[in-house]
Amino acid sequence: MRTILSQLLIPARRLFRDGVLGSVPVYLAAIGLAVSPSVLAQEEDEEQEDEQPIVQAAADEVEEVVVTGSRLKRDTYSSITPLQIITAEVSREAGIIDASEIVQKSSVSAGQQIDVTFSGYVLDDGPGTQTANLRGLGSARTLLLVNGRRLAPGGVEGAPSSPDLSLIPGTLVQQYDLLLDGASSIYGSDAIAGVANIILRKDFDGLEIETLPSRPHHDGGDNDVLSVVWGKNFDRGFIGVGSEYYKSEPVTYADRPWTAGCSKHIEVDEGGTVRVGHDLYYQELYGMDMRGCGSIFPLSSRVSVPLRGSLYYTPGYSNGGWPSFSESETYGFPVDGDGDGEPDVNYRNYSLNGERDYAELYGGAEVLNVLSFGEYTFEGEMNLTPFFEMGYVEHQYANIGDEAQLFPFVPARNPFNLCNPEAVGGVDCGMANDALLDNPNYVAQFINRWGAPPQWFPFLFNPSGIGPQETIPIVTVRGDRADVFRYLEQYRYVVGIGGDLPMLNVGSLSDWSFELAYVHMRSDGTTRRPGIREDRLDFALGRYSTSNTPCHNDTQTPMAFDAAPGCVPINMFARSLYSSLVGDFATQAERDYVFDDRDFATEYRQTIVTYYMTGTLFELPAGGVAAGIGAEYRDDQITSVPDHVARDGLFWGFFADGGAKGQKDIKEVFGEIELPILADRFAATELTMNLSARWTKDQYGGSAWTGSAKLGYRPIDSLLLRATGGTSFRAPNLRELFLQDQTGFLTVFDPCLIPESALDDISGVYDSALDDRDPIVLENCLANGVDPRVAHNNGFNSYSVEVAAGGALDLKEETSESITAGFAWEQPFTTAFDLTIGASYYRIEIDNTIIEPSAGFIVYNCYNSETGTSPFCHRITRGEVTANGTGPFISYLDRGFINRDNETARGVDFNVAFDTTFTAFDRPFELGVDINAHRVIERSTLFVDDEGVPDFNEFQREWYFAEYRGSATARVDYDRWRFSWTTRYVSPGERDPFWVEPFSDYNDTQGTGYYGETCSGPPDDLYCRNVGDTPSYKVHAASLRYGGDAWGVRLGASNIFDEGPPLVEAGEYATTIKNAPIGAGYDFDGRTWFLSAFVRLFQGE
Repeated sequence: MRTILSQLLIPARRLFRDGVLGSVPVYLAAIGLAVSPSVLAQEEDEEQEDEQPIVQAAADEVEEVVVTGSRLKRDTYSSITPLQIITAEVSREAGIIDASEIVQKSSVSAGQQIDVTFSGYVLDDGPGTQTANLRGLGSARTLLLVNGRRLAPGGVEGAPSSPDLSLIPGTLVQQYDLLLDGASSIYGSDAIAGVANIILRKDFDGLEIETLPSRPHHDGGDNDVLSVVWGKNFDRGFIGVGSEYYKSEPVTYADRPWTAGCSKHIEVDEGGTVRVGHDLYYQELYGMDMRGCGSIFPLSSRVSVPLRGSLYYTPGYSNGGWPSFSESETYGFPVDGDGDGEPDVNYRNYSLNGERDYAELYGGAEVLNVLSFGEYTFEGEMNLTPFFEMGYVEHQYANIGDEAQLFPFVPARNPFNLCNPEAVGGVDCGMANDALLDNPNYVAQFINRWGAPPQWFPFLFNPSGIGPQETIPIVTVRGDRADVFRYLEQYRYVVGIGGDLPMLNVGSLSDWSFELAYVHMRSDGTTRRPGIREDRLDFALGRYSTSNTPCHNDTQTPMAFDAAPGCVPINMFARSLYSSLVGDFATQAERDYVFDDRDFATEYRQTIVTYYMTGTLFELPAGGVAAGIGAEYRDDQITSVPDHVARDGLFWGFFADGGAKGQKDIKEVFGEIELPILADRFAATELTMNLSARWTKDQYGGSAWTGSAKLGYRPIDSLLLRATGGTSFRAPNLRELFLQDQTGFLTVFDPCLIPESALDDISGVYDSALDDRDPIVLENCLANGVDPRVAHNNGFNSYSVEVAAGGALDLKEETSESITAGFAWEQPFTTAFDLTIGASYYRIEIDNTIIEPSAGFIVYNCYNSETGTSPFCHRITRGEVTANGTGPFISYLDRGFINRDNETARGVDFNVAFDTTFTAFDRPFELGVDINAHRVIERSTLFVDDEGVPDFNEFQREWYFAEYRGSATARVDYDRWRFSWTTRYVSPGERDPFWVEPFSDYNDTQGTGYYGETCSGPPDDLYCRNVGDTPSYKVHAASLRYGGDAWGVRLGASNIFDEGPPLVEAGEYATTIKNAPIGAGYDFDGRTWFLSAFVRLFQGE
């Protein structure tokens, strides 16, 4: 590992090229933003008002303050550590109160942000959580502090590992300090990407009541916040109490124009025109009306039967012999069994795409926060000061999602089975298929397509029938595995004592003080998810019976204790399940029996004891040498207990979750010293070095030293040059160590199975001439025991696979090296205005990164490896070829945690702050403009396989890693009034060039392997391909505020121009809801009006 000092001496040429020249376009863009009523925000000059987003120094001298990024006391707020400070007051000017939104939309946040739009997803930290992700390096590498002390994870299900920003009381926050270099030597493990230190208000004086309602222009999403605080200052101490009640209403898909209705195909043609519309394939070739919608999948209200595949519900009619069910297409043409010139089945009528707009984009929440704090200084030489902080939060959250599909196997002799001739309403599906083949209208179509009637192919017929056969109804049941309800309580206690150590003021030692603190946090949460039990459904369908008798078990199949009681036969062919795309069981008794709750209870406890001493060691000509030394002990415990439904995976098609149970402790000692080397010299008004080191012993991650060196140099008063270098250490967290097996079923694409395009239309025989798979894929399949020219699933290459994930005690710790280098310049030429410009380059390199590979990544990496020796192949298990000749299928995928080789993040932060006064209408006004932006230079990963072959991937400028992010704020103050305008900017998003498809048409007449769904191709049309790039994105907010001593009011609007998220092809390149990408910094609320009003009583009493 390189030394810290060597990291500081980075090549100046690289810094100038990547960090400065690379930012010129952003400086120009920033000027353009400032000319329009737009702005951005970052480090301010030393005389900036408290209300500014970024504060580096205070105008008045402050005694013994501690700045985020150091534990040393100092007499100013200045720091050589790259630090971005966002005050809560300025965020309110833009209508932002929520802590998660403030942190996640800051310019230094990157990568996919787990925000409110992920409400309906299964998340690592549980439903409803919102986490911090600085530099795009993940929430596990971003340390979250409250008042300089570590905040414990909070969440439910599995093994939560990250603090939940949604639990922070936004109205009780004073400011957000974002420390932007590796800080493990100061704050301990996890601080690889940086630190978000949330500083709560302590300026209470008397009683303050504030209300902050907001109302979106569109339906849903009303927010109401009520804050009540009280504080009292004494001669030698203070005490304060604060509370916040927050309530948000849910927003459904239908409530927002960018998520309402169906997803559409969004493509660009060769001429550069963007086309938004439907799939031409089924319209042109099958004559089906797609009604402007994109993908037809998923399809519901159907049943899969032998010989045919899916039949669709057509009440009162059948084009074959299946009562009220019809075939849609066969042998390359749509079926028109009634001869009316229209297909009997229009896929759009069976598509769930756009049919569940009642599902919630994000759910409703109620949060109650209460906190109190105080301190008292006793008389005496030591000034002993006991202090405390106590906090409690209650969080209730509910999300109504969209239902999962249900497609169970119905046994052959089930008394309701469509393909059981012995059942009431059942038929012999072989004879029913013959009825289709003998349908005169169908025969005419067959002859028109193939030049001969189906009777010329006797192998298609089954005149003697095929007897009872297993079937698969494919339906969607109201409320099934869609909804989640969360309840969480979190307690936080801080008690301690601080004071002076006059007995150490001997010799050169002076001003020594100490602090001893005990912190305990406990998070207790529960979740409830209703859904259909697979074991009960199987029992009620007769799958445990040799005679397929419902509610009977004569096969000795083990059953859960509560599976059999109350069983009633389930009719999976009841018309109520098919008459609408989201249906229900025929009777309440059936629903009551198969539905159950999946419950989880999670408790996380964290205890920290810290002792720290700081003071002056001796004096140098340039000033006193400050130092500090301390020790910390931390104990983390998790107990995440699923009920038997969750533990055993009893929900239909839902994963099993074993929860987590584990404990680990960490012991640390640390020290810091700051050396004022030069001061008030020619060409060196200041030269200061800060050194820190920490030794960490982790119960499972071993021990390691981390360190940091920081250098600040002022050749003249107005220019500060600074550089930092450091190492960090992150041991595996409790999730990565103790997560019990999570098993479930995910749909995986298997490239080793013969694709449908390589099968002959009539015979179904493999034709190598039609096989367009990459030869490398074929070779890797053979090398791993699968013959890709034989293995098949009748063209269905995507199927459900059991996937397992879990913790591992043999994981290695992550280590990282980071550097920053930059400057801050304050114009010294005139007092007419203040102007500060600053920039900071950073590079973070992480080794042995801990990752949890996705199922798709494992399969792709194995079978697309150019060396044929992918280390992920051993994580794939295949079964045997089935009795009917299909397979061998992937039966199991292991996606447990592993160490990956390297991740790198490089970029530059920069800021401009401008303040002046002017006179208009004979009245004095103050004008301020603050610009804060970030450029991503590199975001990459490296994996080296067992053969030493590197796999290097870059993500800068791609999805979730926009090259530029920034915000700007302009404000005009007059007396007690302030007008503010804020603009937030995200640069265009690009997809990986590797995944850019060739131009094609809806039938792929060029044989590219891709389809342009909205283009017909020459001679009458052009070719097209998916839209996976997004344009630049800007949203604006404005507000007007009056602030008096006793009362104040603010009125404003965010997203003034009602700018929705950019739309892309659904699900192709980013996580999307319909066509709208989520977690990428885009606004989903639209124009929102906000109001805040406060009143202060009993001040100074």
